Amino acid sequence: MSAEKEIVNYWYNKKGLFTVNNIKTHNNRDCGILALKFDNGHVNSIFHIEVSCSITNNISETANPEKSVGKIVDEKFDDKSVQSSVSKYIRQFSIPENNVKKIIILGAVPKSRKLDIIKKFNEREVEVILFEDILYDVMEQLDTQYYKNDIIRTLQLTKFLLLNEPTKLAKLLANDNFTSNSRKEFLSSILGNEDIVKDFRRTNPERLSIILKNSYIKPTELAAVLNSNILNNRTRGIFMNSLLEQEKTRKIVNRTKRVRKLNVQLGKFL
Repeated sequence: MSAEKEIVNYWYNKKGLFTVNNIKTHNNRDCGILALKFDNGHVNSIFHIEVSCSITNNISETANPEKSVGKIVDEKFDDKSVQSSVSKYIRQFSIPENNVKKIIILGAVPKSRKLDIIKKFNEREVEVILFEDILYDVMEQLDTQYYKNDIIRTLQLTKFLLLNEPTKLAKLLANDNFTSNSRKEFLSSILGNEDIVKDFRRTNPERLSIILKNSYIKPTELAAVLNSNILNNRTRGIFMNSLLEQEKTRKIVNRTKRVRKLNVQLGKFL
């Protein structure tokens, strides 16, 4: 079984569903995963799950995503041999075939076309679940106990031995495999976390100056932020006095004073 299917199986099992993976058609074609939900010892829900997980999803690369979605649904869910094998298996549970919910697990889906692709699947009565959401849910809940499943064990090692090292995590994010937009989105998400923002109290002045220098914030915007969000009645005076003590600021202030003297109206001297 592929790694992504192992993770999907584990995810559904943790949700309390029993999964079946060895269903084949008459021509030995794989029918995906069946997840059975029990209630008081009886099956009351069945999910037919197909996993289409790739690093670069080919759905987004086509000029006609509707055609690509239709092809996937036809091959994975509406194929007669697949429907026959699934129907034969679920017959033992006395559940109508139209009560079987179809689910597709998708890998890489571009944000710009995600809603459109999901909509096309929904129009074919197929629910879309993103593999990244499943992967996050699995890793987020992993603890330090030993897992016999090699795939889940690998995720556990990644979580606690690699992602737990800030410097290595930072190097991964700086890697060329991550786009500039991905890094920007990551930083926005980080800065949106109140606990992480509080840790900026320990940021030294040099690092803070680098952040501000590369933020391309306008002087007027910086002044507005300082005045409304950072400084208060007590600290404004301290800040202004400290600013005026800086040599470059003093030169600018003195130059401004000289210009004002030159532009004094004649009436002032009479």
